[in-house]
Amino acid sequence: MEAILHPGNRAPRLDSVIVNYLQKNVAPEFDDVTVTPGIRYQPVQRPSGTQSGQRFDPQPNPIHDSDSIGAKWTARDQNDDQMVYSVYYRGEGQTRWLLLKDGLSEKFYSFDAALLPDGGYMMKVVASDSPSHSPGEALSSERESDRFEVDTTPPQIQDLKASAQGGKVRVQFRAADSFSTIKRAEYSLDAGDWHFVEPVGQLSDAKAESYDFSLFIPEDQSGQEHVVVVRAYDKYDNMNSSKTVVPGK
Repeated sequence: MEAILHPGNRAPRLDSVIVNYLQKNVAPEFDDVTVTPGIRYQPVQRPSGTQSGQRFDPQPNPIHDSDSIGAKWTARDQNDDQMVYSVYYRGEGQTRWLLLKDGLSEKFYSFDAALLPDGGYMMKVVASDSPSHSPGEALSSERESDRFEVDTTPPQIQDLKASAQGGKVRVQFRAADSFSTIKRAEYSLDAGDWHFVEPVGQLSDAKAESYDFSLFIPEDQSGQEHVVVVRAYDKYDNMNSSKTVVPGK
């Protein structure tokens, strides 16, 4: 831009220059996308006193919920444009991204874990500055999460049996999970307290574990009917239980 002043009867003077310009649009940028099974993000209410036109960027409030999956992300726009987000997921071995939710204005989203069968997944978030631009001028960017696992199916209790052997009750069973490892197992005798029981081999690190242990029976209860209940947890604390009855003599 250039201003040329020519001499005249009065000396020319330039008082001010006003330039109107359109700022170049820049695509949004991501710092991270984090997905956490077992977390639900509670909607955050706008603080009292906040003006309706004032920008409000609520922080997610995480709540433990084994039936939910929570995703959150950090994104920014150098033009300070208003942004809208879309969330997609893709299972291992799949090539197509499937839409979970679009039109999000907050930087977090929670959904029912039962929507995804047990397995490994990735999530993708797409950010667009379309609320602040015409369709031909809007820009977008995307970011993928790290791999995460979903497991909402409890392990199965198999081949549970108990038999009286003198002053003892011998208990045998197998705990098996189709996706994750067995975390721990416990037993209860005659509605008593729960007690931890080690698997055969003493190390619980496989999708299937076998258990074989004996319970001492007080002498005054020998020959009576007894109820044995066992339960097993997988890596994600999904639990299943089963019972068996030892008949009295």
